[in-house]
Amino acid sequence: MTRLLVCIDGSAYADNLCTNAAWVAKRMNAEIDLLHVLRRASDYQAPTDHTGLIGLDARSDLLEELTRVDEERGRLDQEKGKIILEHGAKILKKAGAETVNLIHRRGSLVETIQELENSVDMIFMGKRGEHADMGSVFLGANLEKVARAIHKPLFIVASVIRPIKRFLIAYDGKDSVRKAIDYITGQPLLEKGLECHLLVVERAKGDIETSEAEQKLNQAGFTTILKTEQSHHVDQVISSYVVENQIDLLITGAYSHSRMHSLLLGSTTASLIKSCKVPLLLFR
Repeated sequence: MTRLLVCIDGSAYADNLCTNAAWVAKRMNAEIDLLHVLRRASDYQAPTDHTGLIGLDARSDLLEELTRVDEERGRLDQEKGKIILEHGAKILKKAGAETVNLIHRRGSLVETIQELENSVDMIFMGKRGEHADMGSVFLGANLEKVARAIHKPLFIVASVIRPIKRFLIAYDGKDSVRKAIDYITGQPLLEKGLECHLLVVERAKGDIETSEAEQKLNQAGFTTILKTEQSHHVDQVISSYVVENQIDLLITGAYSHSRMHSLLLGSTTASLIKSCKVPLLLFR
């Protein structure tokens, strides 16, 4: 049976994560694994010495008190995680999800997702975690790490939810976006007859061949609208197209270049995640 992994925390995206995941679960007749990951136990432990030059007796008392505080913080985080999972399950059930499995782990979110990846078909995350600055230009600390580490489709939830009436495929002819087209034409995720915009941003005219992609989408029953533009600023063209054409979902390949290339030249994927106000479905 199809399974979805929904990664939830106490962020502002939590309810939207569950609502989007429930919609996908109904479309694909899928079970949902709802995951919350706590920090490692070592993150709560007091350092062996951060008392400076104070006396031994005072230092011992202070470390004992710090240990008690850290243990209590860990216990409260455990309780908080249970509340987050219970709330998420309630939202999922209310939105129509039938089977919800709660998974409460401690450790690294990225490592936990990698461990569970082979048993699921799609992974859901919000753009930022609960401790992130919502006004920041940077992505959440874990999102890019996860997007680069996994090979299953990654559904990134936006802060606004609306029905999906038209979707956009940012097509560059690479293997990742071909994988995306194979997926959406072979799965019941998107209703046939929806308006599918196929956007090609070329550096020079004729760089990217689209006939095969168009044929697959049309044969699958989508109403395909092809748009080709020439530009060196791919992310800006795509972001503007999303707004101007009232796109409800952006589908694209992810991180086709190395991390070093992205550091030097910037990443189109990261820019789109930051700038687009609609959900994104990423494929690697």
